[in-house]
Amino acid sequence: MDSDIKEKYLLAGKIGKDAREYAQSLIEPGALFYDIAEKTEQFIRDNGAMPSFPVNLSINNEAAHYTPYEGDKKKFKTGDLVKIDLGAMVDGYMSDTAITVEVGNTGKYSDLIESTSEALNAAIKVLRPLINIYRIGEEIENIITSYGFNPIKNLGGHGINRYDLHSEIFIPNYDDGNDETIKTEKVIAIEPFASTGIGMIHNGPLGNIYIIDAPKVKNQDEIIYKNFKTIPFAERWLAKLMPDDQAYIKKMISAREVSGFPVLKEHNKSMIAQTEHTIMILSDEIIVTTR
Repeated sequence: MDSDIKEKYLLAGKIGKDAREYAQSLIEPGALFYDIAEKTEQFIRDNGAMPSFPVNLSINNEAAHYTPYEGDKKKFKTGDLVKIDLGAMVDGYMSDTAITVEVGNTGKYSDLIESTSEALNAAIKVLRPLINIYRIGEEIENIITSYGFNPIKNLGGHGINRYDLHSEIFIPNYDDGNDETIKTEKVIAIEPFASTGIGMIHNGPLGNIYIIDAPKVKNQDEIIYKNFKTIPFAERWLAKLMPDDQAYIKKMISAREVSGFPVLKEHNKSMIAQTEHTIMILSDEIIVTTR
């Protein structure tokens, strides 16, 4: 990997790690989702990067894809299980990292959170160039099930390329039998999800996150491409750039030029935890950029 590109990935990882820890420090009963997302994204910008995607603040049976909308008054409550999922981007080179926090620290879901953290560490420990992908999933599954929980089978890790957060590689959270190998000079994210439910998520309502979905939108005059290029963007980001942004988004979705991300959910009584790191797989070393 080119040394300049490597340094940009490393910087994106450090800023992502620091932003994750900053966001975690803000979580408390009564805090507004909006304030935490806005402050954390500004933290990323103030440290010399841009958000890789809107800060996700998904709670309880939600696995991912909720970010507050402009003017959102939603507050955290004691006992909420919050997945803080975020990333930093330096010249298009990105990090992606997540942690789960229990609001009020009641300790009720400590084992669930620990199962994902330990599963991620186990996956990183076996990681090496040319490892079979199923082996990573096997490590994750073994740890999570040993705690008495289920890995979420229709979510997993992914490759990361420049301006492309979810590239060609899919890394399962269980042994899916995929004997493809992880090549060198790759950047990936591994993100174990554990559930007290059956371990399968479904699409809920849209979570206020969108992305360009048609090549014809990709021109310098289009406001969303000019400002966000090919990365996911938040409704509240667009609200700061133009009036009546929600009508604009609806029009772009109807034209199939923009897609919305649905909130990913388990059944109502389940609880979900997640931990995630970004990892560089080089020919001579494995680097966890967000640790």
